[in-house]
Amino acid sequence: MVLKKCILVLQDGKVFNGFSCGADGEAAGELVFNTAVFGYQEIVTDPATAKQLICFAHPHVGDCGFNNEDFQSGAVQAAGLFFKEYSKRYSNWRADGSMQDELLKENIVAMEGFDTRALIKYIRENGVQKAIVSTKDFDIDSLKAKLAKVEDYDKQDIVKTVTCSKKYFVNEDGQKQKIAVIDYGCPKSFLETFKSQGYKVMIFPATASTDEILAENPKGIFLSSGPGYVVNSQYAVDTIKEIIKKCPDMPIFAIGFGSQVLALANGAKVVKHKIGHRGANYPVRDINTNKIAITSQDNGYYADKSSIENSENLQVTHINLYDNTVAGFANKKGNAFAVEFYPSLDSDETGYLFENFFDMVEKNA
Repeated sequence: MVLKKCILVLQDGKVFNGFSCGADGEAAGELVFNTAVFGYQEIVTDPATAKQLICFAHPHVGDCGFNNEDFQSGAVQAAGLFFKEYSKRYSNWRADGSMQDELLKENIVAMEGFDTRALIKYIRENGVQKAIVSTKDFDIDSLKAKLAKVEDYDKQDIVKTVTCSKKYFVNEDGQKQKIAVIDYGCPKSFLETFKSQGYKVMIFPATASTDEILAENPKGIFLSSGPGYVVNSQYAVDTIKEIIKKCPDMPIFAIGFGSQVLALANGAKVVKHKIGHRGANYPVRDINTNKIAITSQDNGYYADKSSIENSENLQVTHINLYDNTVAGFANKKGNAFAVEFYPSLDSDETGYLFENFFDMVEKNA
């Protein structure tokens, strides 16, 4: 079999060469890396990865194929993918096809057969940046010129490209209270969590107004994860700020991008990581219990610690033990809280976060 060449060019001019294992074409976006050794399907279909080029640290990707149940959205969201070695064969009883089949179907460019360790080390030392990958243009100057025309990731309002177009119900016949989910790019797994516990779930677009949301009389609000820099989505911040003003006792649980919305709505600041937190092995300490959880994360921004500590309304609740950045905070009133990681109700380490939110919702009924 003849291998098709592929090239990756970074914004600063660094070049990596490999071979195509996806669709023919070109893709540009923010180049990041992910350290997880499992869950590659969930990662690349999570809307939080929209407009990103993802390099996987794990050397083999594709071993388990793709299945129809584990999509976190309707499609692969990442703009491009990079592997040390793509597994040509997959083996898993749940698989419905190969990862490559899905990449070809959705026209996603992917590259393998190069030193991903060197690329990840370069990102760690120089920070995330724009990049372009191509299987058809190998002129570096030409690719640089194309990349220069691509808008910086930090300047885009990416949420509008992944949010739902209109509100809709999940589990409308649920026996418990109604929860409003603000969809900034909400993974399917969170909706399944609410459904599994019997809650009625109304999902709203990120652009929904305060009146639209409150008209449904929710007993709690969930601010989902999502892609991009929150300062470019000021409409989202303004809506939550109004909800807090009109309904100061409303339970609010925020994750990822949603946590950044909640931070800005309470007057805190949000800053960018140099390389981001993307993987399934981030240790986080709960300040109140002193317990440590190993968490999954996918974010490039976080709430500034000093702005929370100086806030009249907020307090830090969780700290990332890798870099001492904020991994969670809450309002001092006790009815709104946020984390930068992805909790799971089934987890002994992070499930209590959902349980706390559910308790708040029931008390607010």
